[in-house]
Amino acid sequence: MVNDAIAAMQGGASLRELRSLRLTGVEHEFMLGNAERAEGPWRTSYWRFSELRDVGAPVLRRTEWTLTPDGESPVSRTYVLADSVLAVESRGRQAGLSHGQYEDWMDRVDASPARALLLASASAGLRWDRAVTRFGVTSDVVSFPWRNGRMRVEVSRESRLPVAVEVFRAYPDNFRWAPFGDVTMRFDYVDWTVQPTLRGAWWPMQEKVSFNGQPYRDVTYGSIALAADPAPADSFAVSDSARAQFAAASALNFSRFTFGARGAPTELRPGIVRVPDFWSMTLVKQPDGVVVFEAHISASYLHAVLAEAGRRWPGSKVKAIVMTSDPWAHLGGVREAMALGIPIYVNARSVPFLESLARAPHTLEPDALARSGRAPTLVGVRGKVTIGAGPTRIELYPVGGAYAERMTMAYFPEYRLLYGADLVFPNRGPDGKFAPGFDETPATDLRRAVARERLAVDTVFCVQNYGPFAWGAFSGH
Repeated sequence: MVNDAIAAMQGGASLRELRSLRLTGVEHEFMLGNAERAEGPWRTSYWRFSELRDVGAPVLRRTEWTLTPDGESPVSRTYVLADSVLAVESRGRQAGLSHGQYEDWMDRVDASPARALLLASASAGLRWDRAVTRFGVTSDVVSFPWRNGRMRVEVSRESRLPVAVEVFRAYPDNFRWAPFGDVTMRFDYVDWTVQPTLRGAWWPMQEKVSFNGQPYRDVTYGSIALAADPAPADSFAVSDSARAQFAAASALNFSRFTFGARGAPTELRPGIVRVPDFWSMTLVKQPDGVVVFEAHISASYLHAVLAEAGRRWPGSKVKAIVMTSDPWAHLGGVREAMALGIPIYVNARSVPFLESLARAPHTLEPDALARSGRAPTLVGVRGKVTIGAGPTRIELYPVGGAYAERMTMAYFPEYRLLYGADLVFPNRGPDGKFAPGFDETPATDLRRAVARERLAVDTVFCVQNYGPFAWGAFSGH
């Protein structure tokens, strides 16, 4: 079946003899997990690109230009994938990225139709899985072990072309995707076109990429150039400094992020401790235990937070976690908190999504929740909810609004202190430094919620690392 697909795709050429592949096109990518709600619809980014690949090796050089609604951005960036390293170059400087980002680019390269067929043909573990019928056309699904999962190729019985490739695997080093466990990344190839310049080889001019059924990426190619000559040797060069940066970023990736690595804890008020990390963490000591704000990064990071609470207040258990928003970036430790039986306070609108996350299959790399089968304890915040007593008593309120539809704010009435979820963003000037004022879109929702609940606020801080700020400066009064 695979050999038939190779023959059908290559026409009068030979995929095994082809070395270089040049592609140009446009692309839009859905920013998964980045929206008013954790189920989408997603915000979108657009690019124009030019790529150079080696059909027989997992390497890529891609230059892209951002497309904006008011015109094309003149700034370009170039990604280089080679030797298990991913780097990006912009304005003449090359920097190493992280292993989590590298894995996404590897999917893009290895799931391309020609390379997927060559990988399948070379695999000793290749097998026929089943036949599937989509849109009235039957295809055979073949699969083989690939990285930490399997790759599946759907070969049309009618055209013999590889009409789709699925990558089924886990992404432990991607803090946005890891909580979903078993992930199916699907590449549907459409608009197959004969390439006359290469003796009638077929190539799809569009690819549709989805993540567990969610739209992820849509690519349209403007030109395809296949050649038997290899790409220039320096096309995929990565500098020593970029390699060192990649190694450092991968060693400190989010599955192993060190608690407190970005600064010393600060006691904002007696019993309220803030730790500046990738995002800030807040620990609140109450008479009957400790409340932690947020459960992001990873399971191991959550345990580091719990250990800090135990070190700071020996004998006090963590009695609750407050999640003030539900974007995918802040889900890394949620399933671990569920497995530990810690009650999670969250906006009531987020409860169905978190229940679905608790059910997400983790068969490839079972986590603590998958092994325990424990049901989560989720407390939906629909109106005022009080946690604890005494000076560090917390009042939770849903924020609501166009931007903060699923967010929750936390108020400490004794100290007139407000935790404003992810809604406090100081303006920045062209030089990147803070400028007077705040981003009006998120700030407006928070100001309105405070006015609605008639809260007396002196100081506001949030999940981001900057602040705290005087409420008068934030509110403009």
